[in-house]
Amino acid sequence: MGRDGSGVTTRGDTIVLSFMHDEERCREPLRLNGKPMRATPGNLKYAHKLRADIEKQLERGTFDYTATFPDSRRVRAKAVPARTFGAIADAWVRSMGQRADATRDQYGNAIALWKRLLGESTPIGDLTYQVLAAVIGSHPWASPKSANNYLIPLRGVFAFEYAGPRAPLNPMTGIRNLKVVKKLPDPLTAAERDAILTDMEKCYDPRIVAYFRFAFYTGLRPEELIALRWEDIDEASGIVRVQRVRTFRGAERDGSKTHAERDVELVPQALMALKSMKPYTAMKRDEDGEPADIFENPVTRRQWHDERSQRDHYWKPTLKRLKIRARRCYATRHTFATVALMGGVNPAYIAAQLGHASPKTTFDKYARWINGADAGSARAQLTNALGGQEPTKAATG
Repeated sequence: MGRDGSGVTTRGDTIVLSFMHDEERCREPLRLNGKPMRATPGNLKYAHKLRADIEKQLERGTFDYTATFPDSRRVRAKAVPARTFGAIADAWVRSMGQRADATRDQYGNAIALWKRLLGESTPIGDLTYQVLAAVIGSHPWASPKSANNYLIPLRGVFAFEYAGPRAPLNPMTGIRNLKVVKKLPDPLTAAERDAILTDMEKCYDPRIVAYFRFAFYTGLRPEELIALRWEDIDEASGIVRVQRVRTFRGAERDGSKTHAERDVELVPQALMALKSMKPYTAMKRDEDGEPADIFENPVTRRQWHDERSQRDHYWKPTLKRLKIRARRCYATRHTFATVALMGGVNPAYIAAQLGHASPKTTFDKYARWINGADAGSARAQLTNALGGQEPTKAATG
């Protein structure tokens, strides 16, 4: 073996480079088109230049062993299977152990879609910004809101993979949510509310009437309403404590939508609904011997798992019979808020009743109904301020 002291040696007719890497002495034969590089004067000159370049890269910390010596035995020995999107996504779902079962189920459904769209066995390093943007942009989403919901777990997977110092490499950076048109609340009027309850009294079991009466007169969210138990009621003070929700597939978690408990003061109509439920569930116990839910399905005589049955079997048919424009069941909450605000009730009090994280949420959502509480006085003031002369018939015609 020939040596010249510069880290370039020959082994027979093959050129070999010698250098220190990761505190190990490395010796790599040079190859050209898959064959050993012969020790010709020109090739030796090239080898010295390559050896000098390697030293500089080692000093800077930019040396890429695999790129420089792709056929090296050392590279093959240290090679590890590529980290696939599917494996990392599954690991991320498992890391959601402290989340509610319903949330993990929803994330699992979303991950199943992403595995199909991106390829379960695709190395995660191959999923660049360009690839992700193209897949997201070309998929026929049901709606922008649906797309954004699916992007939440996808961002979670990539944040899981690109944590800590690697965060700047996250290819999801720069991929924004789709724009969603904010829809105004769609409440019913007080007259429509009363007509609905009257019709339900004629057509349905008292337990159905009590359910919707309580919804209209407390503003509780459906997932809060179906999880109420008698132990949550303080009859002496007329207060219900909202301290749990029942969501996807009947799963429960503590707190409300905003992950906080709250006390809701009950008006006489809400107390009436509770009174009508007492003969059915006040002394009832669930399968574990615990106090039963306040509201129950009159057909199965068991708890409501979600709002679908109430919506499809009672709510929609009632609105159809009364020829009232279709609304979601959530309209009971909007109706509570808007009727109260138009009646002059303090918005801050209504915000507390609704469990909004901030009164600003109430103002942002229901501003137009708050303005309506002045019975038109603000409009009259605006007319006067602008020089309130009534327009002539010709001008308006």
